[in-house]
Amino acid sequence: MHLRPAAAADLPFLIEMLLEACNWDGTPWYDEAKARADDHAWRYLDGWQRATDFGVVAEVDGSPAGAVWARLLTADRAGYGYVADDVPELTLGVAAGFRRRGVARGVLAEVIEQARAASYGRLSLSVDPDNPARKLYESLGFRKTGVVGTSDTMVLDL
Repeated sequence: MHLRPAAAADLPFLIEMLLEACNWDGTPWYDEAKARADDHAWRYLDGWQRATDFGVVAEVDGSPAGAVWARLLTADRAGYGYVADDVPELTLGVAAGFRRRGVARGVLAEVIEQARAASYGRLSLSVDPDNPARKLYESLGFRKTGVVGTSDTMVLDL
């Protein structure tokens, strides 16, 4: 697996990974048109790549396999896992054919290092309590700090 920084040109793949995150249980809640039309979902990629956006793309045998990216959102346009204006919120997706191969752990570990290098104090994310990814987040030190709707907000102190 090859890990590289996410770039502006990765937007089409990040859209695919946003859909994987939104449709994590296999239910097709979102397609690209619905995600773009839903301000709450689209704020995770609207205007990608801003100066404060950062992330990681994993490639396996030359094919994009998964990605995680971090974005600073503001209280007036908060995300599902919003904690504070200075805490980047993560979005993670892994393409179906690459799951259970260490892709999610690899991109998460790398984006955590990027956040530390940029001197962030915390990272946040939102996850449904039934999503198997929750166990991965907990294994990397994320802890539940709240609930928004039906999802848990989790924070990692860096």
